Amino acid sequence: MSKLAAKLLEKGGLPPTAQFASKPKTLYELLNVQRFNAHKLKVTTEHWYQKGFENCYYEVHRVKYKQYRDEPTHGKAWGILYWNGKPVSEKPREIRGGLKFSWRRYESPHDNGIYYDAEKAMNLERRRTRLVREYIEKEKAGMN
Repeated sequence: MSKLAAKLLEKGGLPPTAQFASKPKTLYELLNVQRFNAHKLKVTTEHWYQKGFENCYYEVHRVKYKQYRDEPTHGKAWGILYWNGKPVSEKPREIRGGLKFSWRRYESPHDNGIYYDAEKAMNLERRRTRLVREYIEKEKAGMN
């Protein structure tokens, strides 16, 4: 470990980058860190994440920063809101509450595995059952 790293650990515990990473961020701080990858970035509020709202996020399309104390921590952002995995609107709209809540990158619970939609599977099973019943009834009617 270098002398500088040892001093930082003695003084404040964590290096500045680790302190920044662990602190809650506004939307503009989060997007500024991801500045070159901010287009099509999926973000969600910490509030939604803690409440368990899956597949609820914004897909950021445009960001306009304002300088505040020589840092781009304010501004406006536009994106498409996805609620339960479905887009609420076709066009990007202004993302409200960028300074109010803690924001984080959205990680889909289905990225690491196979997505299984139970409702869709049940509808397919009902349809298959109905078609089999109709086929059997036609066969019986044809025999008589």
